[in-house]
Amino acid sequence: MAKGLISALLVTLCLTWPAANALAADERMAVTLNDEQKSFVLGHMRDMLEALTDTQQLLLEGKREELRQRIANLQSREQANRPKGLGKQIPPAFRAMAQSMRPHWQAIQNPDLSEEEVRQHAVDLMRVCNACHLTFSIQ
Repeated sequence: MAKGLISALLVTLCLTWPAANALAADERMAVTLNDEQKSFVLGHMRDMLEALTDTQQLLLEGKREELRQRIANLQSREQANRPKGLGKQIPPAFRAMAQSMRPHWQAIQNPDLSEEEVRQHAVDLMRVCNACHLTFSIQ
């Protein structure tokens, strides 16, 4: 419950960012990474987007075990490929937003949740993704 509230607050905070200013000038918070770190972060973001797309497809097909495995693979790849020192380079707000996603990924894997609950977690993840892209610029 508390993690969900924190996620909602982070998303709300980020979504209140002035849209007019974002169009006029890129005022997002810069996250400066070396080439290896940048490649990893951008690649992981793409992997998460693909996993969310796969989530919808696998739910449509009723393949909950494949869905569980898909998300487990996403998390395994993240852990195996994370560059050393990345945590020190990421601002606390970016780290908090990334960590707010974990409970949703865990929930999507839970075979006891209803399809509706899984879809809600997928929507919540997309809201965090959108808020992150509005707030941060990977450089």
